[in-house]
Amino acid sequence: MKQILFLTLSTLFVSVTALHIIFRNGQPMKQLFFLSAMTICLSLASIQIPFWGIFLYYTFAVLRPQYLWKWALPVDVRWSLIAACVVIFSMAIHFNKILRESKYTSMFSLIVVYSILLAGSMLVAFNPAVAQAWAIEYGKILIIALIALLVINQVWQIRAMATMIFLCLGYIAWEINFLYFFRNGRLDIFHYGYGGMDNNGAGLMLAMGIPFAYYAAISTWERWGRAIFIIASGIGLCMVHSVMMSFSRGAMLAAIAGLLWVFLRHRSKKQAAALFVILTCAILFLSGSQIRERFISTMDYKQDISAQSRFESWSAAWTIAWEHPLLGKGIRNSNIFSQNYGADYSGRTIHNQYLQIAADSGVPAALLFIGLIGFSFYLCEKVRSECLYHLRRGMLSDKNMLQLDHIEKICLAVQASLIIFAVDSMFLSLEVFELPWVLFVISGVMPHSVRMLMKTCTEDEKQLRSKHKTGPVRIPPRRRHHPEHGRMPLPTPSLMKPTKGL
Repeated sequence: MKQILFLTLSTLFVSVTALHIIFRNGQPMKQLFFLSAMTICLSLASIQIPFWGIFLYYTFAVLRPQYLWKWALPVDVRWSLIAACVVIFSMAIHFNKILRESKYTSMFSLIVVYSILLAGSMLVAFNPAVAQAWAIEYGKILIIALIALLVINQVWQIRAMATMIFLCLGYIAWEINFLYFFRNGRLDIFHYGYGGMDNNGAGLMLAMGIPFAYYAAISTWERWGRAIFIIASGIGLCMVHSVMMSFSRGAMLAAIAGLLWVFLRHRSKKQAAALFVILTCAILFLSGSQIRERFISTMDYKQDISAQSRFESWSAAWTIAWEHPLLGKGIRNSNIFSQNYGADYSGRTIHNQYLQIAADSGVPAALLFIGLIGFSFYLCEKVRSECLYHLRRGMLSDKNMLQLDHIEKICLAVQASLIIFAVDSMFLSLEVFELPWVLFVISGVMPHSVRMLMKTCTEDEKQLRSKHKTGPVRIPPRRRHHPEHGRMPLPTPSLMKPTKGL
């Protein structure tokens, strides 16, 4: 009765809120209709399955509709806040069930320890106001990540998260390419960036989506496999072109590193070679002379003013980190002192994720953040190895074979995306960037989410082995005559058959 009452009140509240948002500014647009409908549907679905609240929040976090459709949406509506409230409400409804069924993984413990280190850094910050503002942004990300680690526990949920990343980043890449090809060569990603980030951050975000385009294109789907392959391949090329149009050398270099990992780890080496040749030809065709010159200029870093300024900020962060090794200067407080330690101007961002964390929150926090990346990579490799073991044996039902194929491709996509983030993080400071935390969550829930699938695969193999088990047929030995048994009787003539020719 309580659930029915809550469902009714929630439906009325969400519907009234959505209608108010849609119609208060005059004629609504299709983007507003889409977001409102998705919010209503997934909010109601989260009452039954709390995963849909997590899915809604991360969809808004990756897509960032307030930046993508800012000309069509109300300015003061915070879509992520609405999704976060949905997550908390669904968590409250299913609190006992979640605590009973959830697994407290090592990833959960690492994120908790990382949160404690950040809290300590905030308390000792030189400028508490700056540290608290950044700590609030950190808190939003970490709380949702911890809830997601408790809620997500099914294979279909992992597949849904991977597909969401591909669709959201793919749509952003499509919009960027549309503006370039059909709006007189507009390079909005280069001039304005995306989602509150500059061109370097936007390039990194889209580069991290390329491995998920690989997952969507190469995986075996239940239906429409050829159409999905064509669409996913086209969207993947849009992502690659968007990264090049960002003119971010770090994003280009990181994308190359991630794609090389995918090609080296792809199961079929012939397919990997074909994909490499096709993608190389496409990149050479899409990249103009300015993009090629921009990437080649990476080799001439000694004469590059931007590169030299980053070296100076890295040196400043290194010195600050070792002067305050335990808790640092405070979250984002190292920028205040960077000029005193050799940076080119006051307030200079470190432009290195690891050194930024070390200078702001201490060396242990930086090492723990690196550990989160490495541990996520290890978990995906472990699950992928188990999937490949069962796939190579081939003694599975079609349903389990398809599920394992998807999980194996998702693990490879997450690994490649982590490599892209790890490489580009050496040139950027994006501590409150949501997408890597989504990857941490997927990696953290992967082992226990696929455990039941692995048990089912083992049972399939046992059943198939017992069904097709064929051993050598035992032929009883011919009975031999032994002297102690007496003389064997001769056959009577009536039983003997005449021989031909006699």
